[in-house]
Amino acid sequence: MKQKRLMSIIAVIILAIVTFWAGSVYAATNCFTDTNGHKFEQAICWMKTNGLANGTKFFPDNFTTRGQAAQWIQKSVNIPPANGLILISAGYGDWQSFNSTDNVSTEIYSSGIYFKKTTTGSNFLSLHPSIPTVFYGRSLKLVAVELCYTASANVVLSYIEINTYTHTNSPGSRILQFSDATDRTDSACRYYALPTAVRLTPEDGANIFIQGVWNAANSPLIVGRTTFVLAPTGVKATPPSDADVTVLQEGGSSELNSTSSP
Repeated sequence: MKQKRLMSIIAVIILAIVTFWAGSVYAATNCFTDTNGHKFEQAICWMKTNGLANGTKFFPDNFTTRGQAAQWIQKSVNIPPANGLILISAGYGDWQSFNSTDNVSTEIYSSGIYFKKTTTGSNFLSLHPSIPTVFYGRSLKLVAVELCYTASANVVLSYIEINTYTHTNSPGSRILQFSDATDRTDSACRYYALPTAVRLTPEDGANIFIQGVWNAANSPLIVGRTTFVLAPTGVKATPPSDADVTVLQEGGSSELNSTSSP
């Protein structure tokens, strides 16, 4: 009797442990109750994450009808890829002096932009590109920036800085993601990879700053292609903050001001 009772207690304990383990795995994967440890578990959970399947059980070893297959294929077409780089090169005209009062002039050509300073000394230059932070409803991540330039002993490229920023309810400060203070007097295209790729949200942006040191007045610092390197994350993005939304209605009037347009 005692032996049977002991075996019953052990069985209950084992069942409790197994139940806890299964529940923990299920909670961790947020997938189906009958796919834990299945050889296709990762693919099956991907289907649930992307809305191709739902429920608590998947029945992974059941047959699939042609109709179900057609529905899955149709839905999968609208799922953006989770791999592959996205390259966006900013226009030369997006470059500007850090301060509008700086005595730095610009000359834009088809091959690049020339910065000339009327005196010796240093100045910062900035680029604020129009780049997507979300693509097909999924967040992108900033991987790197490639900068093409021509510097010289007369004009040294002395600093580069890559930033991101988040503006939710008002403009905010930038977040330094990468910097390089190496003095450069060469002509090159340099690929500046961030130490860790930064996932962007609908409320984020990115920019780049460089510094030129003019040892000879009116000598050109030439900047060519500036390419922002992005990659998909597969993470669904939420819309930006809608704290102050004005919805335009037909005719140009707003929801807050219903005066008819002339």
